[in-house]
Amino acid sequence: MREVNGSELLDGSDHEFVVNLYTVILNRWPDEDGYRHHLQRVENRPDIRRQVIQEVAGSAEGRALGVVVTFAGEAQAEAVPAAAETTPGAAPPPDGLGAALAGLVAAVGTVPDLELRALHRQLADALGAVAAERAARVEARLAQIETRLG
Repeated sequence: MREVNGSELLDGSDHEFVVNLYTVILNRWPDEDGYRHHLQRVENRPDIRRQVIQEVAGSAEGRALGVVVTFAGEAQAEAVPAAAETTPGAAPPPDGLGAALAGLVAAVGTVPDLELRALHRQLADALGAVAAERAARVEARLAQIETRLG
């Protein structure tokens, strides 16, 4: 289980919120469709950011990663109903990586907790490294584009 302080994700621009939502909760860079979906939902609507955080943490991918969201001064956040994943306007289903992780977590039910926690840390570290590498690529590409534009 990995606890995330949801209060730390509430600030920033809409773009920063969506990127932080993915990198902090899901340990990955946002995919293009997911980014657009969540950006459209929260654009100029900071009042629903908390709800979006809870939905992403409660998604199949978030649950597979063992994410638990808390908000400053509160106990563990309310669980997000599984039905939220299939309702109109809800977050899109996880990409192939999320589905693979969910299957992996379901398959390792017999692994001792201590070993499973160590594997989870390794996986989280690997996903964080991938997200950082992708972010660096995007930043380098943006720098190239800015140089061309003058």
